[in-house]
Amino acid sequence: MPRKAKNSGMWAYLDALGVLEKGTEEEIKSAKQAYRKQYLLNYKRNKRATKPEFTISLIKDNGEYSTILSSAKHHKLSISSFIRLATLAYINKTYVVPDRFQIAKLEQLLSQCLNEIQRIAQKKDKFFWEKDQKIKNIEKQIENLEIDIREVIEAPCTLEELIIKEINKKPELKGRLITIISSLQNDCKNKIT
Repeated sequence: MPRKAKNSGMWAYLDALGVLEKGTEEEIKSAKQAYRKQYLLNYKRNKRATKPEFTISLIKDNGEYSTILSSAKHHKLSISSFIRLATLAYINKTYVVPDRFQIAKLEQLLSQCLNEIQRIAQKKDKFFWEKDQKIKNIEKQIENLEIDIREVIEAPCTLEELIIKEINKKPELKGRLITIISSLQNDCKNKIT
């Protein structure tokens, strides 16, 4: 009986046991089952070591499941892939982009605009040096816009960072925010009592 290279591990195991030469059909069958059982056990153990899995439960009644499902569909991902990406994005303080193709299209459009401006700038006119300077300024603005869009979409600011930036720009906002937060706290206290 020729040995199959496809399952050489099993044949080596059966050969080492000696059941191929001296064993009955029942002993060979039993040895094969023992090998498969041990093989699956080792396979699962290795898989858990390299790719740990976690089980989570989502409650349908309070909307957890439908929220996750609709978000996963919106991002064109399976539920498990979406949960994995969203969890990693939360930990890394980044953002799961809903439509990467749309973002790439925006970046491409900005890049095309920049290329057009560079093409115009290459046609230099002796009497229009101001035009060249303006075009260079536009180029810089588009480059900055590309960087800003990428940062905002891939790594948005936290609410706290956003508030601090806005207060640094307009210090009078601090007083208004304190007033708003105080009134919200009072409203919450009134609802509790």
